[in-house]
Formats: sequence, structure tokens, C-alpha cells
Amino acid sequence: MKRYQIKDFLEIKSAGSPSFSSDGGKISFLSNNTGVFQLYVVSSQGGEPEQITNFPDPVSFAVFSPVKNEILFGKAEGGNEQTQFYLYSLETKQIKSLTNNPRVKYNFGQYSRDGRFIAFSQNERNGKDFDVYIMNMENGEVERVYDQGGSCYAIGFSPKNTYLGIAKWHTNLNTDLFLINIGDKTIELVTPHEGDAYFNWMVWLPDESAFYTITNLERNFLGISRYEVGSKKLEYIFTPEWDVEGNSVSYDGKFMATLVNEDGYSKLRLSEISSGKEIPLLNLPKTGLVRTARFSRDSKYLVLVVGDSTHTSDIWIYSIESHECKQLTYSHQGVPAEELVEPELFRFASFDGLQISAFVYLPKNVSPTEKIPVIINIHGGPESQYKPSLVSLTQYYVYQGYAVVAPNVRGSSGYGKEYLALDDIEKRPDSVRDLVSLHEHLKSRPQLDLNRVALMGGSYGGYMVLAALAFYPELWVAGVDIVGISNFITFLENTAPYRRHLREAEYGYLDRHRDLLHSISPINHIENIKSPLLVIHGANDPRVPLSEAEQVVKKLHALGRKAELIVYRDEGHGLSKLKNRLDAYPRVAGFLKEVFSR
Repeated sequence: MKRYQIKDFLEIKSAGSPSFSSDGGKISFLSNNTGVFQLYVVSSQGGEPEQITNFPDPVSFAVFSPVKNEILFGKAEGGNEQTQFYLYSLETKQIKSLTNNPRVKYNFGQYSRDGRFIAFSQNERNGKDFDVYIMNMENGEVERVYDQGGSCYAIGFSPKNTYLGIAKWHTNLNTDLFLINIGDKTIELVTPHEGDAYFNWMVWLPDESAFYTITNLERNFLGISRYEVGSKKLEYIFTPEWDVEGNSVSYDGKFMATLVNEDGYSKLRLSEISSGKEIPLLNLPKTGLVRTARFSRDSKYLVLVVGDSTHTSDIWIYSIESHECKQLTYSHQGVPAEELVEPELFRFASFDGLQISAFVYLPKNVSPTEKIPVIINIHGGPESQYKPSLVSLTQYYVYQGYAVVAPNVRGSSGYGKEYLALDDIEKRPDSVRDLVSLHEHLKSRPQLDLNRVALMGGSYGGYMVLAALAFYPELWVAGVDIVGISNFITFLENTAPYRRHLREAEYGYLDRHRDLLHSISPINHIENIKSPLLVIHGANDPRVPLSEAEQVVKKLHALGRKAELIVYRDEGHGLSKLKNRLDAYPRVAGFLKEVFSR
């Protein structure tokens, strides 16, 4: 029987971000087949994909022109997230730059339906605020249409180019939508509200009479509302007791595809707009969860991204008329699905009785009398959610005989806005206490070795690792911190200016909460950390600067504690390149093997 190595797991590939060509004959997508995500094109009938780009850095998005045989895509350099726009012609095979200012971050919005314009936002004016622009794709002229400050994003032209929709983030819990009349440049706020309410996306009907948006206005979970442009009336049309995480409308206005996040599992729903009647989806892949659904321009097909915890993500196409579902990409998965593990979803009561959702992966063929080491893997965000997709490293650790537990502690998304706000500012320590309660709950699983529990997390998850080690040191044998926050004061002072006000709303404001930020920062309790620590960071990280890693390791060394820092000079907020992952993660595996062997 073949024994798989960590390299086999790390070299599992995936595909995503599909986009139909104007005639529906081709689909562009992103794949990390080369080790970093690049642009590919495949026939909608199937066949061998064609690789379009081959950059050392990943392509972050790609979308076909609605009318031309060309693809607009974005790319940054070295992990700095200063995305620039490029245009690839399938006819000339040439790439041309649409933007060329590496000091500016560009956020793509959308093509107009006639392909004449694109909308986007960028922060050139002062480095902090994102203004909204329209670019004429015929002559390259650019016009600024919104510059009233804040984190603003272009989210949709109306079908006849009468309006451009803008979403403005006040905080990650509170947003607004605006309509700009492209003709006279008047601006209308369409979502006046009090308190926190989230709005995003404008998905229009063809006659421009209405658009659909995802919102949690006056409710806990995200649903779909319809906004009537004439009457200015906003009314819910779909309100599940889970968060809606995506929706799209067919170009003919007949169908709506909706993705609902049920406890981390994405469920696809297709409905008829005129009646609201749900249309059965037949012959979908039996193994796999739909993560993306987009219509072709003739409204006859959906392109899907499908994958789950034991099958990597790939591109499929679904016929609405015939219900035929066909796989278009076959990403390399060198470790067979039968060697991988489906997680078990469970809940536990935290210190205050709050029910916390978590997934546990248990190794196969382990003796009932054997005690299994545990890795608690904490997601970033914190406004994010652990979902049971194929995580190659998790599967490798389970394959090695470890249990992996992935909790969605308070403050995670996917469980309603009340849950999402439970870790804000002064409530921050409560999310760390959730990890303590998880440790206590794991005592009910006698197979798990509670004397060998390690923590691992990235970004905010990295903070959680450091905080748990500093505030509850007796519970853990080691920590792996990847691009994590160690000092909230220096983090907020040094993070990219365009991110600071949104992060202050989550963590606390420098001018109002400095004492609190000091008290909850692991760096100020560093003497409590006794367990070995491995820290990984990218030198070009604009979100959590490298100094967050450097200061914690320096202080631990001064105390004579075991800590190692690994820095990658061509990375930013995480490791996007296979060559770096192949260097870093075997070292993590060796670190864990050593601490678990003691």
C-alpha cells in the first residue's frame, strides 16, 4: 500500500472563479496547477484547458468581457495586494495593462452588460479612501464618479447603464448601498437605516425596474431583498434561517440561483423569479458541495464550482433545460478521496452557555485504546468561518494520526449578525475563552490526548494562538502562528491605512480603547508563554505587518523561550506559492512531531 508524503498533499490542485464567454462557448477560470493561481480557459463542451498566464505571482480574479473575446484579470506582486488590471485578447494572445500604478490598490467591480465600461474603486487620492471610477473600454478614458470617502466598492451597472451601484462599508457589520445616475451623476442612498445592517450586491432585472440585494436589515440572518427603483420599496423575498452567501439572476430575468450557508455547508437553490417556485436541481454531483453558481448569457446554463472535504474544487456546467451536469476540469488530486476524512460537525457549550459549532477530523484505523494528539485549527477573519472544504494540510495531519478540531468561535460569520458581534472590542477575550471551553469539552472524547493539544491559526487565528498561549498557558503544548497579530496597538498603527478604520471597529479604537488594546495583546503577557512557538510570516504583508511576528519572537528569545520565525520575502498575508508551502509546512510538520513526541 502506498504511503503518501506531505508533498503529495500540498500538491493537490483546485479550480475556481469561473466566467462564461459572451457566446457561452468558453469558460475562464483560475487554477493553481502551476503552484500559484493562474488564468485558464476551457470549452464549455469539455476538453483540455488552455493556460493563459504564467506569472510568478497569483492572478486574483478574471472575468470575460460580455461582448468581446477577451478576459480582464487582476494581479499583485509579492503578496503586497496592490492589484493591477490587465486585459488578455484570445485573438491576438496579447496582454495589455489597464492600470499601471503599483502604489495604488484597485478593486474590480463589474463590466456593463454592453461591455463598454468597467467600474472599479481605488485609493490613489489619499491612500485610505476608495473612490469609485468608470473606465471606457473603447478609449481608455477614466471618470471618477464617487469620492465622498470611506471603503467603497462598485457592485453593479444596471442593464441599460442608467445606474451604477456602490456599496459603502462603515464597518464589517454595517454597510450602505447607493445608486449613481450615470447621466447626471446624482447620488441616491437607497438603504437608510439605524443600527447595524449589512447590504451587498445589486443583481438587476433586465428592465431595470428592480434589483436584488443580500441584507440582514431588521433580522439576524442574511436574506434576499428586492428593491423597486420606482417606488423605492425594499422588501424581503427569501428569508432562510441561515445566511444567504450569494445570488445571481439569469440574463433573461427568469431564474435566480441562491447559495445558502447551512452550518458551513453551501446549498444551491434555483428558483423561478415570477412565481418564487423552487426548481429541482437534478443530477448534481453526489460528492461535493456547490460553492459558486453563475449563469450563461443565454440563461440556459449555470457554471458551478463543486468540491468538499475529500474532493478538490473543480468546474462543472449544469443545463437548466436538460438537467445534465458535466465536469469540465479535473484538478490533480494525488491523494485519493478514500484516503481522506470527512469531518464530524458537533457543538459544545462555552463558558457562558453559548453553543459553539466545530468540526473534528479523526484519523482512520486508530486503535480505540490509542491516545491521539490534537491540533486545534483556528480560522482568521475574525468575520470568517471554517467550512468543510478540502484542506490539504488538515488531511495530512489526520493522515499522520492526529485529530484536527476546527471551531467557529464567537465572532465567526455564518451564524447570524448577533453571533458575529459577540467578540467585538471589549468582548475579545470571550472568543479566547471559547477555546478553553473547547478543551474542556474534548474531555468527553477519551480517545483524544488532552495532554498533547497544539494550536494553529492564521491572521486573526494567529492572534488566537498567541492569546491562548499567553492567557491559558497550561492547556497547550505548542503553537503555530501564521501571519498573526501579537500587539493590537502596533498592528492598528502599522496596517495599511485603507484597512485601519474597519479593523478598529472590530478590535477597538486607538484613541478610545488604548488601555483595552494593551491588555488583550499577547505581547504584553509574553512571559506567560512557556510552550514552543513557530511563527511564519510574509515580508510584504499589508494587513498584519512583519513587525508583529518579529516582536513576539524577539521577546520570547530574550526570555530564553523556544520560538522560531520563518519569513518569506516574496509573500504577503499567507503563503500563496507552492515553493514556499513546500518549504514551510514540512517544517511545521516536523515541529509538531517533535512536540507531540515529548
